[in-house]
Amino acid sequence: MSKVYYFKCIKCGYETPRYIAKCPKCGGQMQVVYFRNAWKVDSKNPTIWRYKEMLPFRNIITLGEGLTPLRKINEVKTKLETRNPTGSYADRASSVILSNIEYNDIKTSYVEDFTISLAYYARSFGKRTLVNIDPENISPEDLLTLSKIGARIEFNNENSKGFPISYEDPFTIEGLKTISFELYEKMPKEDKIYIPAESGLLVYSISKGFYEIKNAMEDFREYEIVAVKLRKVQGPKIIKFARYKIKVCSVSFQEVLESMIDLAKKGISAKPLAATGYAMAKVNGDGIAIVTGARKRYTIKAKKGKIEEEITKLLSDGRKRTAYEIWQDLNAYSLKGIYKYLEAMSDYGSVCRDYELKGGRKVKIYFLC
Repeated sequence: MSKVYYFKCIKCGYETPRYIAKCPKCGGQMQVVYFRNAWKVDSKNPTIWRYKEMLPFRNIITLGEGLTPLRKINEVKTKLETRNPTGSYADRASSVILSNIEYNDIKTSYVEDFTISLAYYARSFGKRTLVNIDPENISPEDLLTLSKIGARIEFNNENSKGFPISYEDPFTIEGLKTISFELYEKMPKEDKIYIPAESGLLVYSISKGFYEIKNAMEDFREYEIVAVKLRKVQGPKIIKFARYKIKVCSVSFQEVLESMIDLAKKGISAKPLAATGYAMAKVNGDGIAIVTGARKRYTIKAKKGKIEEEITKLLSDGRKRTAYEIWQDLNAYSLKGIYKYLEAMSDYGSVCRDYELKGGRKVKIYFLC
């Protein structure tokens, strides 16, 4: 039982002090409700846990997610969720979920981006993930990625063992709402936020974050939240339960494809859904677009090569270094090559990585595990 928050169904209002993923009365989405809203930031923490006073947790699990940058891409201000560990905003959800779930064996059904994020986080902290998959509803690339990061895979088996976790979890909302916290902290001049909307959970979560800040801060500045969907696609139902006003807009598939090309030219491989927010911001010429989708590639451990041996030897002095510092110290390889090896080594656990704030900028550092 929590003294700080309780769980409430956003649909029928059912309340309970205990964690449950779905409402036992109506099957609706549960969310965390705090007895008191506060605004407190640990400015030295470069992750979503800089807002830990406004998040639920038992034992914090983080891989450096959050504090993603605001960048202009072709005159469109974007919040690049591609800078999260697996390239997805879902990493925020994985961090909060696993910071509250104590089970070592978890199971989940496949949901694009979220499942890969959850399995990657779970493996990084010694937890085992079983993924139940409908073989007609997964891309071969995602299937192989899940296998690479150590998830167990079963097809159409609802009776598998493990603690069940789904994307529609109350802790998912808590992780995703931190996007609004970061926007509020940055205080950008733009007052419209364009958010891709499919299930609507991301939009709802960001609106919940703004609602909580509004209740905590007397001088809160209002933002216009815009849920962006494809034309001829029904809008998500969950947003009608939001306590913070949400506007729904549509873009054509052609506008989305053009936006995907724009983003690809800047090195961002966004999927159609991920590009909808950018497409709407581009059409209107204002606001901030939430962009996600440049998933990283995962590596299976191979025979140790010369570069890996030299990186390991360098880091054996116990000092933490950025990729740039490692490149300078070795003075023998390209910076791109060093970064590629470090990412592969961190994938299979021969080096660990963390994040620091240097001059107000979030930087990745590496060290021996």
